[in-house]
Amino acid sequence: MTQVKWLILFGVACYGFGALSVTADELYGIAQFYGTGGVYYFPIIGARGLWDAWVYVFTGLGLCFFLCTLSVLMLQRTKPTRRGDRGSERQS
Repeated sequence: MTQVKWLILFGVACYGFGALSVTADELYGIAQFYGTGGVYYFPIIGARGLWDAWVYVFTGLGLCFFLCTLSVLMLQRTKPTRRGDRGSERQS
């Protein structure tokens, strides 16, 4: 069951990384077209200047990368469950 938790976290972090990568690409296009006066509208927090938007996006990318790395490391540390433990008790 612990492996499922880390797999779900890995999937969510990868999805977030992909979504934020697309957002970073949009920000780059806005910056090229409008210059420093561009504004990006985030669905939840509203309109922000390009500097704030870059900070939010790259912070999110860093967080998603950290969660992906953490989940991969934790998946490697989890031990498989042994189902044949009862058979060894009978032989003793």
